[in-house]
Amino acid sequence: MGKVHSIFKVSGKVGDYVYYMLNGKPVVRKAAAKGKGSKTKGEQERALYSREFGKASAAGKVLRQALAEEVAVLNDRYLYQGVNGLMMQLRNFDPAAKGERRVAGGLSTEQGQAAMARFQFHKKRMHFPELLRATRQGGKLLLQVANSTPIPFGLLEMQINFDQGVFRKHRHSYPDGLAEGSVLIKRQFRSRKGFTDLVFVSGEGFLQGVVVAEEC
Repeated sequence: MGKVHSIFKVSGKVGDYVYYMLNGKPVVRKAAAKGKGSKTKGEQERALYSREFGKASAAGKVLRQALAEEVAVLNDRYLYQGVNGLMMQLRNFDPAAKGERRVAGGLSTEQGQAAMARFQFHKKRMHFPELLRATRQGGKLLLQVANSTPIPFGLLEMQINFDQGVFRKHRHSYPDGLAEGSVLIKRQFRSRKGFTDLVFVSGEGFLQGVVVAEEC
């Protein structure tokens, strides 16, 4: 705000400036810029898409961080693209309104859980103990696998809050009895609000996971 020194009396808006009296002295300030009108329908939809895209990208980042050690062994520098694509697909399964759809919401649906189970983080086709299902059984997890093989591998029990970007992770050793196609293992984590429970099978050259389902 500046003072006016002029032999002419000026008041009101002139061009981009507004002249008025303050405490008996003439002053001038720049006029406020005109606000933009309401957004068009297309602009509103793009804003909602951008909001969801940001959330999905953040969810992909926390998943890659949680699996950083296992992903590093796979040595696929383009994996992040596939993971981001998976996150966007999971977001689409969330039945919430546009702009509010989230990866966690998609993973709570049957379609989202099936998409996660189908997604293979490795790029090479190989025979490995693929997880079909993981179900809570009290304080244990019932794991069902296909293609059981003698290939050494480990199990990762994980809880991820995709909205807050935090996770917990525990590595189980090779569970005895899995060769028969199913096995019970002790749960490491109790269920927590806002967190998605997952189990991953990890070994040299392969990585695959499923969402833990509630006991039927």
